[in-house]
Amino acid sequence: MDNGYLDTQFDAGFRDLRWLPWVGSEYRTSAQRTIVLGESIYDYSKGVAAKRVQIEARCSLRERQLVHGIHETCVSKYLRNFAKAFYLKHEVNKAEREAIWRQMVYYNLVLRMMKSAKHRPGKRDYLEGWQTFLSLARQLEARRCVVYGLDPLKLAALKEALALDAGVTVVERKRLSEIGRSRPLRMVLDLGGRPLDMLFIRHPSAYFSWDEWGVVLRQFLGVQ
Repeated sequence: MDNGYLDTQFDAGFRDLRWLPWVGSEYRTSAQRTIVLGESIYDYSKGVAAKRVQIEARCSLRERQLVHGIHETCVSKYLRNFAKAFYLKHEVNKAEREAIWRQMVYYNLVLRMMKSAKHRPGKRDYLEGWQTFLSLARQLEARRCVVYGLDPLKLAALKEALALDAGVTVVERKRLSEIGRSRPLRMVLDLGGRPLDMLFIRHPSAYFSWDEWGVVLRQFLGVQ
């Protein structure tokens, strides 16, 4: 793992997490302190034991972020489309990808590995994920979060997680203008005196109009 891109100073607080979050080397000093929250990791080993071991390794999310998100040795649509939306352009170079992921955290909401890309998380997966996320956001003193996916089950689980957490208050919740068949969701939480501004977008893995979603994303992040 190339630690030149990472800040590992938070790692001591990640002992209970199955996979280590990607924490960019400039996240700590970033004015926005943004978490990008994906959904899940699935078993793409196709029965190859060594590949499965690699996926299950605690650093595998970081490895994937480095290989797919920065170097693009392999291409993942959800990373490439996010970069396109962030810069509002079709071709994003390595220096630009580095700039994104040096300043942000990336983590997945679902805490267990899905059997395949066809399997979907259940409400319990989402609930446990949200509870862990709220703890992680406090630990990282996050100020913003971009959430992949507008699944009603995911949102219902968040509502339940918030009701179970006495230390959090919903300050604002509103739907934004429709993009295609989806409406972005904006939420502001108060995590014990620290605001967390959240934007829920369509998952950028497929059927993602990056040029349209990018306008909302850049406005949310204050990108000029």
